[in-house]
Amino acid sequence: MLEMRLASLLSRQPHGSFIYLSVNEMNRVSTGKFHAASAAFLLGMLLNAPASGNDNKEIEVSAQHDSGRIIIYVTFLVPVMPRQAWAVLTDFDNIASFVSGVQFSKVISRTGNNLHISQKGVTKYGFLSYTFDSVGEVNLSPFSKIQERMIRGSMREMEETTILLQAGDQTRVSYRADIVPGHWIPGFVGKFFIEDDARERFRQMRNEIIRRGRYMPAPLN
Repeated sequence: MLEMRLASLLSRQPHGSFIYLSVNEMNRVSTGKFHAASAAFLLGMLLNAPASGNDNKEIEVSAQHDSGRIIIYVTFLVPVMPRQAWAVLTDFDNIASFVSGVQFSKVISRTGNNLHISQKGVTKYGFLSYTFDSVGEVNLSPFSKIQERMIRGSMREMEETTILLQAGDQTRVSYRADIVPGHWIPGFVGKFFIEDDARERFRQMRNEIIRRGRYMPAPLN
């Protein structure tokens, strides 16, 4: 009966708040029967996920999770010029102070616009947590593109690209990540939780860009 009540609860949630799961989809999570323990586990995941609000409109996120590979797309506008947004997005030594999932970040070498960065942190999907420890190579194309790839670390593969485009008196930030985790991620940790984690990280970065933009004068050209 618990699985029936859970299916009814989830199906009544407004769009954008919870994952839609039919009873048949729940039954496929286990072989033949969705046990009460599994239902309680899934319910805990849902209840521990951050609530989505206006960030859904301000920060557009799309994720794919298939065959062990995660692809994430993010785009948003900030009311500053590209150079002002760039100053925050490339502040690798201080990112841990304004993005909660990053515990440590430091530029360990730099040659012109080529950097090596060491980072440690945690990614959360509901109440599941995964730590990461990596060294990435970053190539900068001021003030328009940031490309990063992992050269060693806890993930099998990771490549990220961030593009900045001026849009009037604002800047559009577009981000793409291609990740192969170094650990198993359960199949039910799908689009909802991956997108929510990405949205929260970029919400914090966007807030920092806006905060600094109030005090940093816009460039003349």
